[in-house]
Amino acid sequence: MEYQITKILIISFFSSILILLFLNTKYLIFFKNFSKNKKILINTLIYITSFILLTSVNYLTSLIGITSLIIFNAAIITLIFFELALYLEKVFWDDFLGNSLPKSINMLISFVVMMNFGYFTLMFYIKILDIDYFVT
Repeated sequence: MEYQITKILIISFFSSILILLFLNTKYLIFFKNFSKNKKILINTLIYITSFILLTSVNYLTSLIGITSLIIFNAAIITLIFFELALYLEKVFWDDFLGNSLPKSINMLISFVVMMNFGYFTLMFYIKILDIDYFVT
């Protein structure tokens, strides 16, 4: 695997951004009480901590095998985008569509949109890692 550390750093960079986005949407009430400077400091600390943790876990997982690395990152992506789909259904679609659709349709739209984001993120990770298992 050529440039393994660089590839792991890129994947950890994007996964840390996703984790930060998830925490900012999931715990938005917690962040409302702080000033702008404290929010920036907390977000920076969360990002740096998650980046270092993900980089070390991704590196240790890549020592096991490239398939393990993909499965680990797919699990992270699935959890984050699943939670973001729930948040999207609760907050965005009700306001955007004006409560004109039933909640089940809003939930279906949210899952379709966010799982597509998750799929394309996973395909981006596979492209970064330069996996060509499907080529015969």
